[in-house]
Amino acid sequence: MWFPEGRTLPLKIIFDFFNGSTAGENPLQPQTNLCRLVKFEIEFKSKGKMAIYHFSVKTISRSAGRSAVACSAYRSGEKLIDERQGKEQDYTRKTGVEFTKIYAPENTNPELLDRNKLWNTVEKVERRKDANLAREFEIAFPHELNAEQRQTMLNELCQELVKRHGVIVDAAIHAPHTQSGSDERNYHAHIMFTGRQIDLETGDFAKKRNRDFNKENSSQTVNQWRATFADLTNQHLARAGYLSKVDHRSYADQDNGLQATIHEGSKVTQLRRQGVDTEISLKNDLIKQQNTEKQHLPEILKGLEQEIRLTESQIDKYKLDMSLETIRKLSNTMETPKQAETPKPQEKPLDRKIEPSTRIEKPNLSATQQFNLLTEQLARQKQQKVIDKLRSEMKELKSDYAKQTELSKKPKPMFFGKLKWEQEQAETRGNLNNIKRRFDTNKTKISHLESQKPYVSHEDYKAVAEKHPALHREMLKEKEQQEQIRQRQRNLEPTRSRTPSKDRER
Repeated sequence: MWFPEGRTLPLKIIFDFFNGSTAGENPLQPQTNLCRLVKFEIEFKSKGKMAIYHFSVKTISRSAGRSAVACSAYRSGEKLIDERQGKEQDYTRKTGVEFTKIYAPENTNPELLDRNKLWNTVEKVERRKDANLAREFEIAFPHELNAEQRQTMLNELCQELVKRHGVIVDAAIHAPHTQSGSDERNYHAHIMFTGRQIDLETGDFAKKRNRDFNKENSSQTVNQWRATFADLTNQHLARAGYLSKVDHRSYADQDNGLQATIHEGSKVTQLRRQGVDTEISLKNDLIKQQNTEKQHLPEILKGLEQEIRLTESQIDKYKLDMSLETIRKLSNTMETPKQAETPKPQEKPLDRKIEPSTRIEKPNLSATQQFNLLTEQLARQKQQKVIDKLRSEMKELKSDYAKQTELSKKPKPMFFGKLKWEQEQAETRGNLNNIKRRFDTNKTKISHLESQKPYVSHEDYKAVAEKHPALHREMLKEKEQQEQIRQRQRNLEPTRSRTPSKDRER
């Protein structure tokens, strides 16, 4: 977007994107439903889904070669005649002008309500060659508001401007030029107002200029208007049903530990839209990424704490189930074989009492089954020790992550030590990435171990054999007997299996 005098429009709306480690937008990749909700909330906020704040004050000065008539024609998209310069300022082909309106105090001369008459009168009244013809508020609307809500918000702001300073206001709402690379949410307004207030007795401009925006009062007046616009924005967001808010204060005044970006200017912005990176744009992208990580770090840590508590409760439940299962298996394993009962004297059929049996016989396990249960139990105990060790390491990684995050909040020095600060920050970011990778690796290992059956190694087999030698010998006898049975079966098969092969040879 360009001004008629060839000046670039310095309006820039910044939206922060949560990049982190592209392993899922959340640095530590939480897998539980609760942390997925936190992850969704972080992504929702980090991709520009929050209201932004932009409010700047500019001066339209004759010493800079500017014309109030030309500026008004460009902002309103109309054709105006500049009587002082004898030029026709025609901007009727301009697109994107959504709404225009002139606001004035009561008893204002009706002629001044005409845009062409208003600014030509201003050019006549301001006779100095370096005169300030008008001032301008440049504001950005929250993208959450629709066209009607934007107009309502503009009306309230302009009426307050007229009420405070008694000036005439010429306002226009512009839609974003998406074809030229502008963000589709960049709805903004240009609010031009006269440097002189209206004399309520005559209805014309007063003889003396309004001094609210002079050097002595400019800083205080602008700060008041910035606060007013922030309050007005939050009110309209609340009316529209949004919880997001804006803050007119700088990061330093908010004391939030965030770093301000560098003003890019028209050339850098144009190159950025063309896909060309510059030193300033790359540095701003890095600052935005660091600010986003700092803003959402409490949410990430909170999600991790909830995830760890949930996982620990699941592990406790798993341990309890395993203990009950182990007790049940041991009770079956350690059961001594029943001794042969001495034969009782044979009873007569008529003397025998038939009683219902209430005793439940437990299935007898073979020596091989008992040996396998013991080896599996030993392997499961070793597996649980590995899981506990990984979980303990995850707690330590979480503590290290919080410490490294505190180091990343160290403010940048104003004069000396900037290079050392940048090196420390780069080292801190590397440490954070390493902690994230180790955390993810441990979590994957735990999930894999819990889902698979414990692996019985040769060491487990040997340990059980040494602890239960009698059981081991009995198991070997059973295997030998089974092998003999299988060998007998194989010896019976050749006579049946050789006949087809001979037929095929023939």
